[in-house]
Amino acid sequence: MHSPPNSRNDVRSSATSAEALSPILSRVPAGQTSIWRCPRCHGALACSKATLDCRRCGHAYGQVDGIPDLRVPGESWIDFEEDLATAREVAALDLPLEDLVRAVYARRSGWDEDLIGMRTRQVLAAPERLHGDISGWLAEATSQDVWLDLGCGPGMLLAAAADMKRPGSGIGVDVSMTWLVVARRLILAHGGRPILAAGLGEALPLADGALSGVVSLDVIEHVDRPDAYLREIDRVTRPGGRLALSTPNRFSLAPEPHVMVWGVGLLPHRYQARYVAWRSGKSYVSTCLMSSIGPRRILKRCTNFAARIIIPPVPEDEIRRFSPTKARLARLYNSLSGEVALRAVFLLIGPFFRITGVKETSLPA
Repeated sequence: MHSPPNSRNDVRSSATSAEALSPILSRVPAGQTSIWRCPRCHGALACSKATLDCRRCGHAYGQVDGIPDLRVPGESWIDFEEDLATAREVAALDLPLEDLVRAVYARRSGWDEDLIGMRTRQVLAAPERLHGDISGWLAEATSQDVWLDLGCGPGMLLAAAADMKRPGSGIGVDVSMTWLVVARRLILAHGGRPILAAGLGEALPLADGALSGVVSLDVIEHVDRPDAYLREIDRVTRPGGRLALSTPNRFSLAPEPHVMVWGVGLLPHRYQARYVAWRSGKSYVSTCLMSSIGPRRILKRCTNFAARIIIPPVPEDEIRRFSPTKARLARLYNSLSGEVALRAVFLLIGPFFRITGVKETSLPA
């Protein structure tokens, strides 16, 4: 799984990645040449032209397009070997950014041109759309010294932060090497310096206390072990560090956003995939929505974050695309969701929620 790529493009990109790391390396312990750590033993990694080598356990990690592959065996929504092969093919394509994104989506079985085009436009438009979030509820987490976009996908948030010249250094980790290859191009197109690695949320390739902020948007519902994922976030965040998460609400009255089927979250988890297949013919794997109670309990039990849950409004740019009736309902929802007396109701039935937090210095009991 970690065999090193052989193209000259990978070697050239390795130098680019090392250059991009230079502002952060000033805060890395002497003798360590990468911010990344071995996900197996957390040992320091030494950079060579084609690999990152663990000085403690001796494991060597390959890379694609200068992006280290620091994944370890574990449950995931993708096949690592297949994804690695696809990433190498995509990295070798000499295409404009839009065509590159389209090429990745075109590989998906059953996707027609309309769907491919829509999703491609969403990726390219997302950095500008995310400016409001970065100025708003993500402002604290994304202005930190070194902050992580965990589950960064095509790099849309990191590209947006580059647009806005955020004061901190943003780095990205995602389980898909293919999307990280796209993320590198997108971040560069927005004037940023891509600092990326393939890794699992349950085994982050970072040292204890390496970060002062973590953002992870719509990820917790896709990880196999949410408790391990949140413990890892806690481990790599230093005291005083900021946390920002988002996820759809299991008991929302709106359709399940991944498959657009009503009532999925009202069923026990073991029946959800069969129900989705019956109603839509779609697959429903590696997705397990949680209520607002679930993440709050895990954070309290497994981490040192003092967290609060936010009920966000439906964004106005989305409402403008709704039908007149749906738009009126969405605006009514926005006006009522801010009422303190109705908070418990909207935590239960709202379409999604956000969690922000600060890591405290005392350890949880």
